[in-house]
Amino acid sequence: MVQKSPDRPALAEAPQKEVAGKKPRAGSLRRWLTFLLGVWVMSIGIALSVHGQLGTSPISNIPAVIDAATDLSIGSMVVALNIFFVFMQMLILRRRFKAFQLVQIPIAIIFGMLVDLSYYLTSWVQPDHYIMKWVVTILAALILGVGVYIQIQPKLIYLPGEGIVMALTQVTNVRFGTMKQIFDWSLVIIAVILSLVLLQRLEGVREGTVFAAFAVGGVVKAIERFKARR
Repeated sequence: MVQKSPDRPALAEAPQKEVAGKKPRAGSLRRWLTFLLGVWVMSIGIALSVHGQLGTSPISNIPAVIDAATDLSIGSMVVALNIFFVFMQMLILRRRFKAFQLVQIPIAIIFGMLVDLSYYLTSWVQPDHYIMKWVVTILAALILGVGVYIQIQPKLIYLPGEGIVMALTQVTNVRFGTMKQIFDWSLVIIAVILSLVLLQRLEGVREGTVFAAFAVGGVVKAIERFKARR
């Protein structure tokens, strides 16, 4: 977890220095490539969770519901939702929102495009039996957790979904972990309501959602413990 100053909730020290006008080093490029690799791995996890048909992770619940109810792709909804999160950060933080945090918008667009690409590349994954659906759902959660871990290693910036949680933490003084749980389950509730209204059934929110809510963070913690022992 990156230590942040009170007025920069979504940025680490490195990008702040680059904004100040210092020449980026080769290490900065490697960090951005690592960050984007993590985002891509996350997109694979999200795509597989949709194919698993037992519910997606909380952050992709709403896009999954809209995808099922309309002709919009899940990736386009990921883009729209994440850009909405950026504008919410602006409203929440006001003057404390720094210009560099707008880089979350192109990142959100890239993230959505990667989700659509990964969804297409994994379209052959169509489990028929309940047990196989669980296999795909578990694999999706593991991959998503690995992607989250890779994404946070460069200590550059959060995806908008985590950025809005940090913004809420800033103005409420609630701990990040607690606010993350509140935010994630709020997304699940909204997705349930949208699903029942638009589809008259639950779509994207099932037992796999509950599993993913705990498993993704568990994977990140397990990797961190493993590396700490080496």
